[in-house]
Amino acid sequence: MPSDRNKPDLRPAIAGDVESFSDKESLESLMRAEHPSPGAEDAVAINAEASLIADGTALQYSLNPSLWEGGIEIYRPFPGISVVTWKFTPKDLETVRQLARSIVPKYDDIVVRLFHTGDVSYRFGRQILHSTESVGLVSYKPDAGDFEQQWQEDQQVCVTHINITEEGEREVWHRLGIMPPALFQKLRTADTTEDRVYELPNTELFKHLSFALVNLPSSGVAHTMMLRLKVGELFCLLGEETIAANGHCGRGDLPFAEIKKLSQARTILEEATGTMPSIAELSAMVGLNRRKLTEGFKQAFGETVAVYALEVRMRKGYQLLNETQLSVQEIAEYCGYGHPHNFTIAFQRRFGCSPSQIRQQK
Repeated sequence: MPSDRNKPDLRPAIAGDVESFSDKESLESLMRAEHPSPGAEDAVAINAEASLIADGTALQYSLNPSLWEGGIEIYRPFPGISVVTWKFTPKDLETVRQLARSIVPKYDDIVVRLFHTGDVSYRFGRQILHSTESVGLVSYKPDAGDFEQQWQEDQQVCVTHINITEEGEREVWHRLGIMPPALFQKLRTADTTEDRVYELPNTELFKHLSFALVNLPSSGVAHTMMLRLKVGELFCLLGEETIAANGHCGRGDLPFAEIKKLSQARTILEEATGTMPSIAELSAMVGLNRRKLTEGFKQAFGETVAVYALEVRMRKGYQLLNETQLSVQEIAEYCGYGHPHNFTIAFQRRFGCSPSQIRQQK
């Protein structure tokens, strides 16, 4: 077991590491590697030539004028996350719809769409959502043929797509200390296209977030840093204010005093090293009985105490493999596993690869 003196520093780190590029090819290649699905440029929807903007932290493309007039800007606030703002006026509606059908179903990212201006309709299977009635939606990989977009001809549209890989979720957790929303896992494991889309609540908080995303500073470093915080805000809103994995509204009618104790329980789990506290121990530590702790935790955070604790362990293990030279056995002990084999099984089930494979990628 690592001593406290040699304990890895797991505190979030955000400052001083904004990546800036001097050539667009490097940034394009990096984004293609992180989001390997065929992009709009492969379907002649945009002009191939890009330009660097925001002091080398983003790309700008113009759209194919025979299909639509306008352009897109692509930012990369974290590895594994791209923020794409589309500003366009559609011309050839039928061709654009055909392109959308061929591109979108192939994405393996969680996609958050925020609507700014314009009338856009989205069909996910039998479910239809309209931008004039909603602030946005979150979706995952609709089945082929079950996705469609429709616009009004000659009407200007502005939308932002936030594409989030599992690597991007880990980056937000590490750098900002914000766990991925349970909603993401719910969407990834849903059986049908209709169950893999979630309409954002039409609240002032989401409206303000949507407005802020298209009104950030133009400076590269300032834009990227503030964009990171907005992505973190999005994760918080999705995790705390929306329908979570169990299908009911986050905190509901829980008393404020209980919410504070439940938040304290969550912090204890996040900061624990070695063996996680049992339900009985956690109940005593925060001053809630077992029923209020277990039922309230799931209502407030969308996951059971056990599932949340396991996720914390796995993400700490992933981070330690990437950022330290600790052995797998030491990392297993740090994450509360007495036997490295049990840690390896749990890790592989969560991430689809073994700890040794992660270590080899360093």
